[in-house]
Amino acid sequence: MWKVWDPAGTDANPDTARDWFSVPVGDGGVAGEGEAAVRKRSRCQTRSSTPLDLRKAYLDGLAANLFTPFDVPQPKETDFQILFCKEILRTDANHFEALALLGDAYTRNGEFEKGLEADLKLSSMKPEHKLVRYNLACSYALTGQKDKAFLNLHKAVELGYRDVEQLRQDRDLDAIKPDPRFQHLIKKLSAERPRKQGA
Repeated sequence: MWKVWDPAGTDANPDTARDWFSVPVGDGGVAGEGEAAVRKRSRCQTRSSTPLDLRKAYLDGLAANLFTPFDVPQPKETDFQILFCKEILRTDANHFEALALLGDAYTRNGEFEKGLEADLKLSSMKPEHKLVRYNLACSYALTGQKDKAFLNLHKAVELGYRDVEQLRQDRDLDAIKPDPRFQHLIKKLSAERPRKQGA
């Protein structure tokens, strides 16, 4: 497990920072096999300014008043993740977790075609993984390829994907939600739930 400090986080001190995230390094398995592993691409994070941020201390020389915040462009979290994942993939092109993080970062960054490329490679590595297929469906929907989006969405369901609420709320699928095929899929999955609960 690699533990990496996100310099774009709210805490400038890596010893006390809460902005750490972990990247598993191992046999290429998927961290979090449950539905929670589905990308949350639409999330927005807010950053709060601290009264004193040592990263802001120098800007064309020492600031006159360190306790007066001034704006300095900070790297976005997604940019950091992209650079980090690319560095891993430079030495191991088939690192599954790095590819998954890269696809997520590209998509949250609005680079949908690059996100699709990452998802296609992931699906070639694990074609029978329901969450890989789900994310590939999302990438196809975001790039306007509706038929391929439905093909992979149905494949994800065939492999066991059943999170109806995620399907309803996932903004990555907005382009295909008006399609009757999407409504039919929602009804089909919703009808299955009472039978399973009563079994």
